[in-house]
Amino acid sequence: MTAKAALVFNTSNTPPQREAAVFGDPLETIWKNCIFGLCGVDCFFRKNFAVVVTSTLEERKAWLQEVKEIVLRYFSVI
Repeated sequence: MTAKAALVFNTSNTPPQREAAVFGDPLETIWKNCIFGLCGVDCFFRKNFAVVVTSTLEERKAWLQEVKEIVLRYFSVI
């Protein structure tokens, strides 16, 4: 059975603006093109949650809620 979709959730301690300016988004490229693309998975979504080290309990709860919503959006049949 071939996977129909893939979701990747990352966390980091680098602010998104600095991450983009300094590094670009190499994780997106690796996951999308080098891993799932080579496996024939065309439907791919990745979300990075940051900055973890300074996040509040409320922010982390909101992130978990967002993950639930994304999973349901992609895998509502399950």
